[in-house]
Parts: sequence; structure tokens; C-alpha cells
Amino acid sequence: MGDGVRTLSLENQLPDCEIYINRTLYQLEDLVKGKKVVDIGCGHGPNKPIVEEAGGEWVGVEPFEGGAHTVIGDAEDLPFEDASFDIAIMDAVLEHIPNVSNAFREVSRILKPGGLFIGYVAFMECFHEISYSHLSFKALEHFSNINGLKLEKVAGGRRFGADYHFQVTWHPLSLGFWRRFMAWRRRAFFRLKSWFAYLGLRLLRGMSRAQAADKARKYYQLECLRQSVGFNYIIRKL
Repeated sequence: MGDGVRTLSLENQLPDCEIYINRTLYQLEDLVKGKKVVDIGCGHGPNKPIVEEAGGEWVGVEPFEGGAHTVIGDAEDLPFEDASFDIAIMDAVLEHIPNVSNAFREVSRILKPGGLFIGYVAFMECFHEISYSHLSFKALEHFSNINGLKLEKVAGGRRFGADYHFQVTWHPLSLGFWRRFMAWRRRAFFRLKSWFAYLGLRLLRGMSRAQAADKARKYYQLECLRQSVGFNYIIRKL
């Protein structure tokens, strides 16, 4: 790996938001109660009963025939008026959109002020179907920032690129247990590295306990995020 010409701190590399490692970011039924929800790239509509049972209004969008959607539309040019929805969902969709910035712009346009953009995006997954832009956590932050949105929460570290590609390599064998074990082992190793980082910061750099603990925690978060297979996110319209 080559060295860059600038020095980056942990704070430079991490997103400016709440970070969840190996934890559930949200329960969809809690977010959509009584809300008007657009599900972009909804496929066969697994979110529809969740939204409707929570008293929300569900509108599904797909560019192709054959799904559960109610509207045919393109994520880069959504057929809705400004400020039409409380929540927009893109679950494993962003990586399949050629111009991601256009999709963020459209989501921002159709969301009401304070509305939420939620879902999942691939990062270290291999090419699948027709995937264009596998996004890092910093990409989520960047595209939010330039389109009137704010990345509030991101979750990763449950599964990693290494265990994902192990499973893909051995498909169609069912290796779910081994994948979970590989992910647990990787998190444990990152924990160990962060502990040694804490000791080094305390003993070699003379940092206070609180400062060293904060740095070690951020190091663990960064190690988990930068090798995650993908991310769940909560983004808010400003």
C-alpha cells in the first residue's frame, strides 16, 4: 500500500454520526407508524405488510414489471411531487443505480423536512446482478451532505467482506455457521488490536485513560466499518 501525502486521523476517516457495530440499527415497524412511505426498488414487497400493519401508507417503486410495486419509476427521476413522503426506503438498491448522486437528490426532493432515508447498501459484496456503485460509509456521508441530507446513524461490522466471499465461493453449500464464526473471530481480533492500541497510547504517548479509550474505541469502529460487507443507514432530510 502506498503512502498518501496527507496524514489522516481516525476522526478524519470515520463518519460524523452515531456508529453501530454488530447491532440492529432500527426496527422498521417502529419508524413507519402512521407514516407515508416510499419503498424504492421494492422488489416483491417484503416491506409492504410491515408498513401497513403499523398503520402507514406504502408506495412501492420499481423500474420493471413483475414486482409488488404500485408505481413504475426510476430512482434517478422519481414521479412524485416535492415533499411527498415521511420515509424513503432503499434496501440493497443504491449499488444498482448508475448515478448515485441523482438518486440522493431525488430522495431529498420527495422527502418532507425532517423525513428519513433508510435502508442497506453493499460495500464489500462482489459484483451481483448489475451493480455499479458499492458505497463506503464516507460515500453515504458525502452524497447526503451535498443533497441537503445528514447521515445520522450507520451500522456495520455484523458481517465482513472476507466471510461474504467465503460463502460466495462455496455456494450452493450452506455455510451460515462458519460465516458467523468467521465474522465473530474478525471482530474479536479487532477488539484485541484496539486493546493493544489503548496500551500503546497510555504507555508510549502518555494519553489520559479517557483519551486513550476514546481513540481505541474509534480504531475498533474504523476497522469494523472499513471491512464490512455493507451498511444500514439512517439519513435525515434537513
